[in-house]
Amino acid sequence: LTIRTQDGASPVTVHIYSKSESSKYEIYKKVIVRVLKKTIKVWSKRDNRLKGDCRGLQRHIRLIKSPAVVVDHNTNLEADITNWAVSDPGNIFCHIDKPYLKNQAKEPAMAVCIENINIFARFDAVAAQLFKLDLYQAIVYKAPGQANGKIIEATAAAAWQNGAQPLSNNAQHSFATALQHVVADNNNVKFLAYNNAPPGVPSIKTKSNSKGVIILATNADSAAWIVHTVPGFPAAKTGYSWPVAENARGHLLICLTISESQINAIAASLLLVQPIIHYNDIPKTETAALPYFNKLAEGKIPTLPPFTSRLTIRTQSVATPVTVHIYSKSESSKYEIYKKVIVRVLKKTIKVWSKRDKILKGDCRGLQRHIRLIKSPAVVVDHNTNLEADITNWAVSDPGNIFCHIDKPYLKNQAKEPAMAVCIENNDIFARFDAIAAQIYHILKQQNVRIEMVLLTAIVYKAPGQANGKIIEATAAGAWQNGAQALSSDNGHSFAKTLEHVVGNNNNVKFLAYNNAPPGVPSIKTKSNSKDSAAWIVHTVPGFPTAKTAYSWPVAENARGHLLICLTISETQINAIAASLLLVQPMVHYNDIPEAETAGMPYFNKLAEGKIPTLPPFTSRRSIRTENAAGPVAVHIYSKSESSKYEVYKKVIVRVLKKTIKVWSKRDNILKGDCRGSQRHIRLIKSPAVIRDHNTNLEADITNWAVSDPGNIFCHIDKPYFKNQTREPAMAVCIENNDIFARFNEIAAQLENCPQ
Repeated sequence: LTIRTQDGASPVTVHIYSKSESSKYEIYKKVIVRVLKKTIKVWSKRDNRLKGDCRGLQRHIRLIKSPAVVVDHNTNLEADITNWAVSDPGNIFCHIDKPYLKNQAKEPAMAVCIENINIFARFDAVAAQLFKLDLYQAIVYKAPGQANGKIIEATAAAAWQNGAQPLSNNAQHSFATALQHVVADNNNVKFLAYNNAPPGVPSIKTKSNSKGVIILATNADSAAWIVHTVPGFPAAKTGYSWPVAENARGHLLICLTISESQINAIAASLLLVQPIIHYNDIPKTETAALPYFNKLAEGKIPTLPPFTSRLTIRTQSVATPVTVHIYSKSESSKYEIYKKVIVRVLKKTIKVWSKRDKILKGDCRGLQRHIRLIKSPAVVVDHNTNLEADITNWAVSDPGNIFCHIDKPYLKNQAKEPAMAVCIENNDIFARFDAIAAQIYHILKQQNVRIEMVLLTAIVYKAPGQANGKIIEATAAGAWQNGAQALSSDNGHSFAKTLEHVVGNNNNVKFLAYNNAPPGVPSIKTKSNSKDSAAWIVHTVPGFPTAKTAYSWPVAENARGHLLICLTISETQINAIAASLLLVQPMVHYNDIPEAETAGMPYFNKLAEGKIPTLPPFTSRRSIRTENAAGPVAVHIYSKSESSKYEVYKKVIVRVLKKTIKVWSKRDNILKGDCRGSQRHIRLIKSPAVIRDHNTNLEADITNWAVSDPGNIFCHIDKPYFKNQTREPAMAVCIENNDIFARFNEIAAQLENCPQ
């Protein structure tokens, strides 16, 4: 999610990345690095398992050395419980609510990432030494053993400033001011406070590590989000009381002023993190239009994100490869695939041909992203079709060049079932289906794996009541052609030819076939609606083909419309297709592909062995922007749930940033810096380190942060760089801002050597 601070002169963009307990992502690598696509330099306590990670190109986790210096205040990882990161390169500072420990992968986590060059520069200076921030009014970094903090203010972010007063004072410093209506009564100010160690509640059990306050004014469009690391603070309505014992440890406090409209985005990320809410007096009249906030306030957590997969392949043709996108969703996702998946991904209107119920209608709300329903009957060149007899489900983009085959009809109940769409980018194919879609009803208005596919051989559209289909062939896609023979013929047409080694024997050709209505198995129950026999062939025909029993088209199906798509692919593409199919839970009724052929295809092997349903990584990527017309700062929030096994630094942050990250965080003996590949490494920042003139070290500093390299991104991660965080939820907040980045990048100046 992305929000913007409320500053007419220079709003700052803030990205909130959160992950639920169900995500197994390690938030630093799998969320922050992946979203920022940059290296991050991390300040956080670390265990003996997570290390700096310099593998790959430019998406590293570099651990900042402890001790470090915040201007002239020393800090160290033993006493400092902050977790933060800066991007390298970049302008992003992130506060993370979980340390860089392996076990945070099994816990909810959140990162608040601020895009601001000045804030970045302040923290990057702290990160100058490597093992090798708003909601933004102010960011305070209090080093261990210090009573005062170092502060970056919106009006003076070019350098760290000395805190005006000790944080224990109840006035005359930024956070006492920010919290004045939290610790005391003001009828015009309401707030929600969350803390995994709530005031006055000892030894509470939770996997959340998030701490913060959401504040809003009831008499104006004004709000603030305070994100911090302090246990038991602040206590609501009991007077300002800083826990003096926490002076021994390093802490981070971030205050961002926002508009009230941003609150829902923050709440959406927090839902994944399962925070402990210990106080809320915000009236429902203020949040009537904020459904995520209401769920958060009512404790409707854990809330899982939609479980979706997006894969891209290309047809195998050197001259004219065709791009094919595969979008699938699991049963656990409640997304309605047409509106919530296809329209959302394409960012365009779609015209839909499919059976429909009385619940889902055409949807013309909003701008340019409508669902328009194609009128029935329709004509496929000179073949008539209608929705009573045609069981195909397809759509074309408007505008565009995209045709999609969908394996579920446009019915409301498909939102509770797995579904898949195969979308082809090709002007000719698109034009053919778009011609069918000439008449429409005039009613109402997401983890990416990319692979390469191959040559589009043919698409056959057989209208109801027709024995022959209309065909688009790779060599002649400028118009629909007449099918050479009836589909019931066992030769003389493209699909009989394609299936000749499926229905007959050939020792050099093996295949896997799946169909929700397998041949010879009546009335089987399955929520999958996908049908295929390999090259890759995607089709709508039940009970077809039957393996090794000669070509036998089910003539009864001539009464219905069908779609058959044949794509010739390279073997390397199979695993990607299988990865999408795992979500759909297809009924595999035949497989003779030897394991020797698929040794390097884990998704295919799971599919073939019936290891389904397999859930994808549960991740959320959201962006916010600080509210400043002159210089808004972008903040990206990357979160993963406990169900994701991603290591957040490498698999999320580096993957998204596509850059090396320098990481400051506690690390274990398992995860190391990772310099494999090019430009997407994890480099560990050396400990001790210096925050300008404050020393810090990983023994006392429990912050987890990273900076991208190259770049302008700083990330705060709520889990340390430990191996076990892959089994926990995690969150990274990554800020794109040159100043913020520069500050943390300075701290990240010295890096551990890459592992040999």
